[in-house]
Amino acid sequence: MPASPTDLNAPSARPAPSGPPQHARNRRRAARRHLRAVDAALRRASTYAHPAGRIVRIETHISIVYLAGRFAYKLMKPVDFGFVDFTRLATRRRCCDAEIRLNRPFAGSIYVDALPVVRDARRCRLGRDAGGAARVRVVDYAVKMRRFEQRMLFSNLLANGELHAADIDAAAAQLAASHRRARRAPATRPFGSAALLRGQVLAALAPLERDPRTADAVRQAGLRAWCERQFARLGAFLDARRANGFVRACHGDLHLDNIVRHGRHALMFDCIEFDDALRWIDVASDTAFLLMDLRAHGRADFANRLLGRYLEATGDYDGLAALRLYVAYRALVRALVAVLKAGPPAAAGADARDGGHGAYLALAIEQTRPRKPSLLLCHGFSGSGKSVASRALADLTGAIRLSSDTERKRARPFEPLDLNALPSDAYTPAAIDALYSRLAGLARTVLDAGHTVIVDATFLKRAQRERFIALASRLGVPLQILDFHADPARLAERVRARALGPRDASDAGEAVLAAQQASADPLCADELASTIGFDTGVPLDAFANAAYWLPLFERMNDDDGTR
Repeated sequence: MPASPTDLNAPSARPAPSGPPQHARNRRRAARRHLRAVDAALRRASTYAHPAGRIVRIETHISIVYLAGRFAYKLMKPVDFGFVDFTRLATRRRCCDAEIRLNRPFAGSIYVDALPVVRDARRCRLGRDAGGAARVRVVDYAVKMRRFEQRMLFSNLLANGELHAADIDAAAAQLAASHRRARRAPATRPFGSAALLRGQVLAALAPLERDPRTADAVRQAGLRAWCERQFARLGAFLDARRANGFVRACHGDLHLDNIVRHGRHALMFDCIEFDDALRWIDVASDTAFLLMDLRAHGRADFANRLLGRYLEATGDYDGLAALRLYVAYRALVRALVAVLKAGPPAAAGADARDGGHGAYLALAIEQTRPRKPSLLLCHGFSGSGKSVASRALADLTGAIRLSSDTERKRARPFEPLDLNALPSDAYTPAAIDALYSRLAGLARTVLDAGHTVIVDATFLKRAQRERFIALASRLGVPLQILDFHADPARLAERVRARALGPRDASDAGEAVLAAQQASADPLCADELASTIGFDTGVPLDAFANAAYWLPLFERMNDDDGTR
């Protein structure tokens, strides 16, 4: 069990004191003395009440983790970085208790207990059975966790080429589930407000503007001015998100070192416990952290997949409006953490100018660049392969996919989808028209947020297509129709196979397919001018290959669109 590399999360906006008073300095000296004794004890196997074997010690700026046998013990160091002050024993106890309580919803199988470290005349030891309160005293507290294999951390899996799409899907499902059940922020507290978020963002940015290793890049990119423009544009939106319940009790520190593969699941551990303002955040901000870290580690494809699966599970398309701001903020935080870990510029030396901050800073700067989105309409009968193909296209490009099958069964954001077949009145002409109207509204939301959108629906009626063609015209965005086709026998075979397979969002059977083939409106000449045909009678892995989509990419480049 590693210590969290982002224990140095976003610094708070409060300024650091110019110098601690004498009593505070004395308290810190005493804390450091007893830390040396506790540290020495926890390095010895005899300190533990269970077989410990060889102790492995992992240290970060604010914590030390001891891997001992089947368990791991996390000790908070008595340090004060301004945004976190662990110099008081009572504070360390509260944080240990909070770490157990707050992490159990995310990774209950890992977290065991918060234990006192007691000391008598001879030695320190762990546990509640102190025996004779007159002879011992509590000198510290430690979080006891079940140990897991370090190689199963997402960061290590990624580094070793062993992180797979199934892991990303598991992380998306876990993240969506945790946000769905998370408590909403109390209305009496400012958590998640635009004003509070602005202070957090600027507090992360300010040290990077001063540090000689990052100052030039930050200034040249105009990051401060861009952030201020985002808050001017999004302030009311962010506050409305808070009022509507999207600020919740989140993890707050979702990077690759804090997620572990556990069987077929992804467990998220080591959430923020020392600052409520960093934990009670918009769910979009929580999601942005992991998206950012995947991109910073060169896996934009995994980030695209994570976002797509998360949105499909939650329906929180509104959050996309602030996603670039949140990604930039999270990248700035990680850049700052890397700079702090590298030490002062003089100590870092000329050969250590980039202590790991470069990729994060580049990603923050990337968010400031304008984007021109496109509107992509799928077209084809049930069984044509448009859903499988369009999902692969979204993973490849980062486009946001809207599925008519999914949205037909969604009551409201963050409510679980009921995949059971809907009654026949869900497929009346009026119900279908209402669905396409809703899809058009969602498409506009995605486009307004600067993202290319793929609308995965049959679009077999001209009126359905005309609604979206008019939308693209009003917004001034390029539109392409992706015509997915396969031979009739393959269409019928796919529809039959889907009916016999695991339940998914589609209710279409052979009768529906036959009705579609009998009543579809052919594409007109104007529509054909914007149409690209795709034969889906190819191996499934072809959809994940950019070569399959080359005609689309060439057309989008001609339209000055962006992938």
